[in-house]
Amino acid sequence: MKLLIKLSGKVLEEIALRREVCRQICSLWAAQHEVVVVHGAGKQLTELCKQLGIPVVQHQGRRVTDEKTLEAAKMVFSAVNRDLVALLVSHRVPALGLAAFDGLLTVAVRRPPLVIENPGEPAQEIDFGLVGDIKEVQSDRLAQLTAQRFLPVVSSLCADESGQILNINADTLAADFAIALGCDRLMSISDVDGVYLDPRDPSTRISRMSAVEARGYLKQGAFTEGMIPKVQTALKAVENGVAAFQVASGIRPNGLLEALEGAAGTLLTRDDD
Repeated sequence: MKLLIKLSGKVLEEIALRREVCRQICSLWAAQHEVVVVHGAGKQLTELCKQLGIPVVQHQGRRVTDEKTLEAAKMVFSAVNRDLVALLVSHRVPALGLAAFDGLLTVAVRRPPLVIENPGEPAQEIDFGLVGDIKEVQSDRLAQLTAQRFLPVVSSLCADESGQILNINADTLAADFAIALGCDRLMSISDVDGVYLDPRDPSTRISRMSAVEARGYLKQGAFTEGMIPKVQTALKAVENGVAAFQVASGIRPNGLLEALEGAAGTLLTRDDD
């Protein structure tokens, strides 16, 4: 099975959680799955920015990145990437730490401003700053690495054709990679055990939903702000060739493995599945 595993910064800040998640990833690699890991470090970046007095600005769950924020991101993402690779190789897994622009894996463009128009109100323009959108993915290069049994670990920094490094949302990057590779499953591992209609009520977890159902929930405003971009990314993935998208917990013991076996998490599939 081709797996793209996206790790949230929230499950990477504590060494015990990092060790447990890496152990599960190594188990999947040992079971002959082709695995690519994409990681964020949003929580760590926010904490560093606050320590340095850099304003933290987000819109609809997406970070606005100025020059100081980008410099902090370079430091944080590199440190997290090194920690992950070191843990994976400690299990004798040949992990390779990369940024999304290394080896020409991707070419990006700077994201254009977002124009928000509400009836009866002046149009509002949101400039995300030094944030990128993927223009091209060299999927054959990633596929060559996994075919040779390497395990790529990719941080969410991309670059445009001028050499400008850009921040990119890790969920977006993971979806673009999963689509390009034709993955069987894109797994988003965070601090929640799936998608909830009410985050305060565990009984409202949705174990499985189709793309049509997910769009209906979005239209109803049923998801929290942080979950909205994840669901939007999931829809993009399954509607562009990825067989399934899954949200699972990196906090729960064996949460990743149990989700893959259908015993935990939320699975989003195409409408014909």
